[in-house]
Amino acid sequence: MKLLTYAYVIFFILAGLNHFINPGFYDAIVPPFIPFPRAVHQFTGFLEILIPMFLLTKWRSEAALIMIVFLIVIYGANLYVWVENLPYGNRVFTNLQHFYRMLIQFAYVGITYIIYRYE
Repeated sequence: MKLLTYAYVIFFILAGLNHFINPGFYDAIVPPFIPFPRAVHQFTGFLEILIPMFLLTKWRSEAALIMIVFLIVIYGANLYVWVENLPYGNRVFTNLQHFYRMLIQFAYVGITYIIYRYE
């Protein structure tokens, strides 16, 4: 279980860093009703780095619950891309690919719950 937690934390740290390395990708998927899109997605990237790191501390349970809520909230950007048929980078996903992307998000939530429940 420790290996799963470490892999999960590393994955999300890298995903969070990508908000700063490749900001144009995220600029394009922030819904237009959200003000200051770059600041918002960079803050999201910061949280993607910070919250999982707390899974390695005594606040693991609290961090896991916060991460579950966070994952549900940020899926809204992916849902926006799906509904508006926007590209991810240079490609537009089919409905099936978006469905798989949603399943992956559910998997992230499930893994977070496993970390919360069983470690």
